[in-house]
Amino acid sequence: MRKHRRNAFTLIELLVVISIISILASMLLPALGKAKEKGVAIYCINNLHQLGIAMQLYGDDSNDRLPVSYANIGKPGDGAWTNAPTPWTAALLPYYSNTNLLRCPGFSGFYKESGCNYFMGSVAFFVAAGDAPASVNLRGLNYPSSYILSGDCNFPSYPINADLNDNDTNVLFALPSPTHNNRVNILFGDWHAKSYKTFKESDLTFSSLNPGWDYY
Repeated sequence: MRKHRRNAFTLIELLVVISIISILASMLLPALGKAKEKGVAIYCINNLHQLGIAMQLYGDDSNDRLPVSYANIGKPGDGAWTNAPTPWTAALLPYYSNTNLLRCPGFSGFYKESGCNYFMGSVAFFVAAGDAPASVNLRGLNYPSSYILSGDCNFPSYPINADLNDNDTNVLFALPSPTHNNRVNILFGDWHAKSYKTFKESDLTFSSLNPGWDYY
């Protein structure tokens, strides 16, 4: 009698295969998630680089001054004071073509109501102007490589807010970040961008005059 070849798996064999697949999936999925988040972070850093280029071009046309910031402005004419200036996001429009530039895929997914995911770092000039609307003077930065010019808004804002700013430390310094593998991206006054999971005081400043972590 000829022996018949077995064509089916036993139940135990199927369970073993399923277990192996489950183990492999549990090992791979976190790595894939981190890789996806890293891709989003790179996309976000590219947004900041593009914003930096737009700021450079605007500064070249405006005596090295950036658009006025430090207010919640839904549209030109609205804001926290009379005759509020045009939002910096609107002022830069002629200098960039991608209208999605102000939206980070990671942060816009987490803060669904926010209308913009980046801020303009003008706090030093706001304080110097006596807590009044002010613009960054690019020639007035003593330490451009550590001056926080822009970055991720790790903070929710209203959908109509077209002029996010750094008047609240939570805008930037609320760590860990909910996205980018718990990191935030920062654009500096010399136009380089960097990702941070923890902050080093010697690397950052909001001051136009002093090094170190200083808001004024």
